[in-house]
Amino acid sequence: MVQAPYGAVGLLPSHLPDGVEEIHALLVAHPHLQIGEVGLDRRFPHPDRQESFLEELLAIAVELDRSVTLHCVRREGRLLEILRGMERLPRLLWHSFGGSYEVALEAARLGIVLSYGPRLKHAKLSGEGKRLTRLPFGLESDHDEPTEDGYGEAWRTHQRWFAGLTGWSLDRLAENNDEKRTVLAH
Repeated sequence: MVQAPYGAVGLLPSHLPDGVEEIHALLVAHPHLQIGEVGLDRRFPHPDRQESFLEELLAIAVELDRSVTLHCVRREGRLLEILRGMERLPRLLWHSFGGSYEVALEAARLGIVLSYGPRLKHAKLSGEGKRLTRLPFGLESDHDEPTEDGYGEAWRTHQRWFAGLTGWSLDRLAENNDEKRTVLAH
């Protein structure tokens, strides 16, 4: 039985099931669970299946009032098109966002919280500096070498780098993350 105060279920586009029934049942049985990473990824086959799976989970999120963590690799335009076409959107977090500032603005207009991970350091978007904090955002700890040994230091390094980039204090960044987590989890 799932006991975590926060948690999510979902599947990356590389591991799509035939349907969403099991995920729906799990979400109904565990009301605290959100919908985890799901989305579109150009690296994997079956873009039409990726889209239909995403659309089904977005509908479930609206039905059950759950947030969704979006995964998107080189299909930003199509993802935004799908979201703009929906009558109602759930609460959304865009995992490891590294798209253009224009895509970030469009995402913000749709109410999406952008999640900036350590990969942002190498993205063109990092050139936006302080403008990154004008949009709803959170920091994430996802990093290229997720080992338990280096996790804490990698997270602190990312926070310090982002604070330096944007002029925000570490305390302000922590408060912002707490606020976004509360909104997305409830």
